Amino acid sequence: MELEEMKQKWSLLSERLDRTEVLRRRDMECLFRRRAGSYLHYMWFVELSGFAALPLIVAIGKYRGVADSVIWPLVGIVLCFAALWTWALYLMSRVVGCRGSLVEVETRMTRFTLFMRIYLFLAVLFVILLPTVMVVRAADYYTAHGMWWIVAGSCGLALVLCFAMIGWERNRIRELRRRLRDLREFRDA
Repeated sequence: MELEEMKQKWSLLSERLDRTEVLRRRDMECLFRRRAGSYLHYMWFVELSGFAALPLIVAIGKYRGVADSVIWPLVGIVLCFAALWTWALYLMSRVVGCRGSLVEVETRMTRFTLFMRIYLFLAVLFVILLPTVMVVRAADYYTAHGMWWIVAGSCGLALVLCFAMIGWERNRIRELRRRLRDLREFRDA
């Protein structure tokens, strides 16, 4: 009799443990999807902010008398980065929308991570090169009007903002990859 009771209790506890593990895995998946969705919303905000800033860039350039040969290449570069960001949005939406296996989600996340590394490298490259080219092209105007400090301040601010953005992006991507790794380890355990 006592052995039967122990077997029943053991099977009951085993069922509870299984349910708990299923619930924990579901919670981990839900948390990953919420974080990924939050990151996707952030990416949409950045995309829309970039498009909203474009007319402002042109208007300020025209108002300040900056040559069209400086304004329109800048607009072209912003549009190129917007196109790349749109591709990153697409990749991230595939990660968020993936309802397949964990391996498929990891594969999509790896593609997104690799693309973002390239994107962030290009962003740093252009944030460093673009102000340098602009300073060289518009040096006469700014030095003639005694506004070299505006150029220097703008370049410095652009670099600080660029590196802050890169740090933010890398931390968000690391967090998503860590959650995905935890989910895989939980599944494999």
